[in-house]
Amino acid sequence: MTKWLAMALLLSFSCQSPAAVVSQFITAETRQELRAYRLIKAIEPQLQQVYLALPMQHKLTLVYGAQDGPLFDPELMQIQIPYHFVTEVLNRFTKDEYQQTGVTPKQATQDALLHTLGHEYGHAYIYANQVIVLGREEDAVDTLATLLLIHAFKDGAEIALSAADLFALEDEDIDELVEGDFSDEHSLDAQRYHATVCLIYGSDPDKYAALLSTSAQKEDRAAMCEQEYARQSDNWERLKSRYLAK
Repeated sequence: MTKWLAMALLLSFSCQSPAAVVSQFITAETRQELRAYRLIKAIEPQLQQVYLALPMQHKLTLVYGAQDGPLFDPELMQIQIPYHFVTEVLNRFTKDEYQQTGVTPKQATQDALLHTLGHEYGHAYIYANQVIVLGREEDAVDTLATLLLIHAFKDGAEIALSAADLFALEDEDIDELVEGDFSDEHSLDAQRYHATVCLIYGSDPDKYAALLSTSAQKEDRAAMCEQEYARQSDNWERLKSRYLAK
């Protein structure tokens, strides 16, 4: 049996909600891939909760175990997530001894995966609904992913915080910025971290006051982050009402 035929036979479920999200798993062939598969399967109900927070009419397929990604393929209407991406994130959190924050590396990996899928779902949502985006779409879907988590889960801000910390860890790997870093479609990891933290803080300034307490942005950005969260939350509500799935 070929790997892709096995994937087709492992159709996990077809959600009959407006989101029409279908998950497919390519057969895990190594111990690491199997561990990544299990991490994903453990949060699959939460994944559906993310998509139902901002449903769309078009069918979307999630392919886990793909060769490339994470990415959204508009021609296939697929979000592709490699098992090795999940493994790399888990190894990064483990190496950093992330459990000292009170969140296990396994949980942090699942949190970051939820944010990543929210990010790619944002690309799919923009494409399927022909949403006008002025500015970089990557920044827009980072914002959308954070709002998805905050609005979909009671502890959504905590989930987003793990994703923000992943950006910070990835930034630590950079010894020197080169021209390609500035021309990349994504913002710098440090910028993605601060943008995500800003929204988290703005969602509950009292609870997350410590996020800015040691930051150079405390005086200049605290009020701005509250305003940014309020503005983006308004945009979120307008987005849902304008492109409401029927």
